[in-house]
Amino acid sequence: MTQPLYIAFVWHMHQPYYRDLATGACHMPWVRLHGTKDYLDMVKLLEPFPNVHQTFNLVPSLLEQIDEYLPPANQSDQFLDLSRKPAAELTDLEKRFLLEHFFMANWDHLVKPYPRYHDLLAKRGPMPADEQAWTEALRRFKAQDYLDLQVWFNLTWIDPWLRRQDRDLAGLEAKGGQFTESDKRLVLNAQLRILQQIIPAYRQAQERGQVELTTAPYYHPILPLVCDLHSARQAIPKLPLPETGFRYPEDARWQVAKALERHAERFGRKPAGLWPSEGSVSEEVARLVIEQGIRWIATDEEILWRTLRTGRSAELLYRPHLIRRDHGQTAIIFRDHELSDLIGFVYSRWHPAVAVQDFVQRLAGIHQRLASSPVPGLVSIILDGENAWEFYPGDAYEFLSGLYTALAKDERFRLVTVSEYLDRHPIDQTPSLPELCAGSWIDGNFTTWIGHPEKNAAWSHLARVREDLIAAAAPSPEAWRSFYVAEGSDWMWWLGDTHSSAQDQEFDRLFRMHLKNVYRFLGQEAPAWLEEPIKVQTVQPAHEPTAWMTPTIDGRETAYYEWLYAGSFDLRKGYAAIHRGTQLLQTIWYGFDKSHCYLRIDVDRERFGRLEGWQLRMELPGCRAQIGIERAGNNGVVAQFEAQETQPLACAYDRVIELAIPMALLAVKPGEAFQLRLALSRGEELLEQYPPQGGFRISVPADDFEARMWFV
Repeated sequence: MTQPLYIAFVWHMHQPYYRDLATGACHMPWVRLHGTKDYLDMVKLLEPFPNVHQTFNLVPSLLEQIDEYLPPANQSDQFLDLSRKPAAELTDLEKRFLLEHFFMANWDHLVKPYPRYHDLLAKRGPMPADEQAWTEALRRFKAQDYLDLQVWFNLTWIDPWLRRQDRDLAGLEAKGGQFTESDKRLVLNAQLRILQQIIPAYRQAQERGQVELTTAPYYHPILPLVCDLHSARQAIPKLPLPETGFRYPEDARWQVAKALERHAERFGRKPAGLWPSEGSVSEEVARLVIEQGIRWIATDEEILWRTLRTGRSAELLYRPHLIRRDHGQTAIIFRDHELSDLIGFVYSRWHPAVAVQDFVQRLAGIHQRLASSPVPGLVSIILDGENAWEFYPGDAYEFLSGLYTALAKDERFRLVTVSEYLDRHPIDQTPSLPELCAGSWIDGNFTTWIGHPEKNAAWSHLARVREDLIAAAAPSPEAWRSFYVAEGSDWMWWLGDTHSSAQDQEFDRLFRMHLKNVYRFLGQEAPAWLEEPIKVQTVQPAHEPTAWMTPTIDGRETAYYEWLYAGSFDLRKGYAAIHRGTQLLQTIWYGFDKSHCYLRIDVDRERFGRLEGWQLRMELPGCRAQIGIERAGNNGVVAQFEAQETQPLACAYDRVIELAIPMALLAVKPGEAFQLRLALSRGEELLEQYPPQGGFRISVPADDFEARMWFV
């Protein structure tokens, strides 16, 4: 019989650090929800298969947050707080939060299979697009509906295999609806019990020799970029980089050393392996890994081919390689990109039995190709251990159990941990790789985290804050910790145009929150620029202008045709950062002639007329303008308006607010576009802000505007 093919599964378990270190508040539930759906069952599924050995990579920022839910910390998150609140006591804003966020799950596999949950989704309908739609949605839902929604959202995020083993949870699933507050407490208590079992379950699997536990840099930074941003140009020489630069290998060293320390505390031994965040490696990272005494690291096969600058071959891919340098050595394995991505992105759409058969056949092909190799091959299959499963029916139980069954009984294969393979087949005497090419497991480069203006802006923020941190007298450990959290990879992941989600703006806010906390722990005021969103959210107009126009700036709609050809934004369509029963500002109208841009803001006349001491700030290209009025009832009086420090502009308030801005002040040319933002305040109190992030997109007409509109 030919020698077996060794297979190393490495499951990467990761969450960024969501919690506010200054207040303890947490606005995202993903540690808790993935904890109940993915982290425990992934290791428990191995128990019936003692010959299936695997490697789990547990990021310290995830372990830390799991601990924070448990005694003695007993911390919560916003979603858990609103789940615990009796449904009959929810405010309208809280009800709206539930309708907006408590369907955040894969609808095909976590919502639609459960009739009551699916009915609630149908009852809400598509995400309401304006205030009227929200009012109607809230009217359709009764207290029992919100209670059933609270239960189902939390119940469906518990792995179905685990639910079936719990009589109470299985009973609630069978009940389907008309839940009680007692039923809800049962679900939420079950979640916390599952969280308590996660770390002990991995430690037990380690002690019985079935799994190897590894770590990653503490808060999941991209180590090569932390060491030196210019490493990004090794893969893409002309990649745009921020002017500020960033080179702090000492931060990378802290992230790795602290991770090793935390791992040893939780699992009783130092990890042999390290998964560099997102498989990101460089020669400088390799030297750091060797310095820290790490036995092996892993990345994607694309890095191997770029490092060797040779043709692709099974003999080179399916074996560990050695990185030997003057101060020591470490091993490195390279993931089979295709096999890993089949599990991560493809097999979820296949029947589980067909997917298992296909995977086994592919492994058999590799086994055959390596039949004459003097050393048994090692196939490294590395992917996230949490994100793929909600796209599989039943959270992938049938696929994974079927795969483990097939591989465990097939004599051609041996499922091992990475260290087990290195123990059996040492590589100390093999040739060393040359200088390691810098890159990640995504396309072999770093464009997911740098190069786009938004991503570069985040790195510039990091550089500026770190300079202030260094300059501070005796900065506290909490200040440094907040900064290290902000170095995490996930904040840049959601900036730019590489990835998008419904929570892009929240990730932007969290990144800036961690940086603002640096100053908070330094006893300083955070810079104003950290209040400005990095993620650009552009709001398109409801209507664009259809002709040139020159209104009279008197605070009134002087004639019917005065604003007839204007463009508009309806501010009542959910753009306000502060939700109110009745908004003070309601509509923006805008238009142009050859020399001016004109703005009109419609208001709630009765309420706005009683508002004293208001100020309206406008942000435009080339100028920041502020309109103010000293007291209510100042109708017909031109309010103060200053741009570029001293220049007053024509502005009036009577029934509406109107103003004229010379085009010479705007840093835009005909045919270009700019963004407008509004903020209404009274003294230090912010009343309304539009939009909450980004800006309203206003296009300046080209010179042929009138002729083009006539032709249309």
